[in-house]
Amino acid sequence: MKNLRIAIVLSAIVLSSCGGSEGNSDNETLTNEFQAKLSNTSWEKGCSVYNKFLSDDLKDAWNVKIKLSIDSSLEATYRTEYFHPNDTECNSMMFDALDVSRFDIRGKVISEESIDANALNEIFIYKSGGRELTLDYTLIYIDGERLYFGQSSAQNSGKTLETRHSSISLNNYFRKIIK
Repeated sequence: MKNLRIAIVLSAIVLSSCGGSEGNSDNETLTNEFQAKLSNTSWEKGCSVYNKFLSDDLKDAWNVKIKLSIDSSLEATYRTEYFHPNDTECNSMMFDALDVSRFDIRGKVISEESIDANALNEIFIYKSGGRELTLDYTLIYIDGERLYFGQSSAQNSGKTLETRHSSISLNNYFRKIIK
């Protein structure tokens, strides 16, 4: 009789532990697969307009080229080359900047465009020039050889968890560098 009670208790424990994690298992698997797809990759964005102002002194919309490297621990290094606003071909670099962040992938999210993206908490750990370190709440999406991030809107600035970006610009992406 005592053995029967032990068997019932052990069965109940095994069943509850298996059933309790089943709902999260699929999301964790998808997140892990996405992280594996993203790790140890390099990306670049060709000459494009950069419309975020670096400081009050730099109010022109600079043209930039950006190279992004993501290592196996999802540490991301951005090297951004800045070109004069009139240099639309990005031929003569004026200065560059280096930013390092850590990607924290938080699971699947459907964007406003009905894209099956992932929530990304991007924690900046270094920005050259003494610029302020930030935490960005955005989206991240890979489509073949293209990498997309979320974009700001009036309601979704990406500055807090509650205002995470909810939209992706399909015209603004990085191309994968094939080694």
